[in-house]
Amino acid sequence: MAENIHAGHRQRLKDIFASDGITALTDSRALEMLLFYVIPRSDTYPLACRLVDTFGSLRSVLTASPEELKTVNGFGDSAVLFLDFVHQLYERLSEDELRQYQTPEEMRYNSPDDLCRYFVDKLSRCPIEQAWLVCFDDDMYFRHAYLLGEGNATTVVFTPDNVIKFVRDSGCRICAIGHNHPIEGPDPSENDRRSTMKLKALLREEGINLMEHVIVGQGKTRCIVSEEIEHMLR
Repeated sequence: MAENIHAGHRQRLKDIFASDGITALTDSRALEMLLFYVIPRSDTYPLACRLVDTFGSLRSVLTASPEELKTVNGFGDSAVLFLDFVHQLYERLSEDELRQYQTPEEMRYNSPDDLCRYFVDKLSRCPIEQAWLVCFDDDMYFRHAYLLGEGNATTVVFTPDNVIKFVRDSGCRICAIGHNHPIEGPDPSENDRRSTMKLKALLREEGINLMEHVIVGQGKTRCIVSEEIEHMLR
């Protein structure tokens, strides 16, 4: 078996982490160490540097889509799959923390800004349109999140029946929806406006309050329900 000429360096980096934690590592070094576990015999530091240079930060690398990662020279399918797994694992842990481990004050809805931050974090780097439903109890505590649908780069479709089903399954009566525009800003289309207000009226008949519909695009947000209500009050 050929000797791994990088073994000594890898062990030194592991020793630094074991002694001082991840704060002792730059973004590139932390990513280099992560890649040890999917690229066993090559020097992973040049690739880690290319990734950080391309996406701007360790966080941006770990939240990049597989399609984006594949554009980086030298980054193969196994490594892409590995980082995508790390990203999705982090998202699952984040959801679990929100649902189970945070204090009630941290889980409580206080303003539309809370929803906007939530959906920006969830959707801003998604390469296709997704629609998500979040449900709140009567005291405005976050309880559940459901994926309503996935589409392509310009379209996503979901049905009112699914919204009603998920809200009822959650045991809640208050909900909000968010979806993203991967290739454009957050400005709602006329169809977005009409379908949102039609859905709000339909849910009201079912005893469900559609509190907001947030659109995320290019890191910015628009809140359709609030904007439409404000327009009607003018």
